[in-house]
Amino acid sequence: MKIVDLCERDIVTVLASASVREAAAAMRDQHVGALAVTDPYETGRVIGIVTDRDLVLELLATGRPVEGQAIGALCRTDLAGVAANASLDEAIRAMQRSGVRRLLVMGDNDQVVGLVAMDDLVHAVAGELDALAGTLRTGVIREGSRLRARAAADEAPRPLYITRNEP
Repeated sequence: MKIVDLCERDIVTVLASASVREAAAAMRDQHVGALAVTDPYETGRVIGIVTDRDLVLELLATGRPVEGQAIGALCRTDLAGVAANASLDEAIRAMQRSGVRRLLVMGDNDQVVGLVAMDDLVHAVAGELDALAGTLRTGVIREGSRLRARAAADEAPRPLYITRNEP
């Protein structure tokens, strides 16, 4: 399975010059926990990422003022990403190395083609484990059916008797 098959392709973006309030409103309105921050001078060029967790931990919890803050000053610019054809394992390792919960998915010419979150990876791994468990269950059921059929063919039915135990 390739990461490009798991990632969200409709990435919500915000210009680096947008205010923190505008970024928070975009997260709320679009029901997302992360925004790709784009260069205001070069359309579509991702220069950072900001998460709802960043807003809480780096801004609100520290008491920094919200007014007058551009989101570009708060976003992380050390971007973590994987190639679109990366495997699930490669994406997990990239998250571990970078200490992030979301990765940019990169296409040809280093263009961002999507965003994959840890939730997406957990869902994919859970699906694979469920398929594996289903295979195991099917094998056990088949084996039990064969054993019962063999036992039935090998033995003629024996009559059952009810006896009374007396002292």
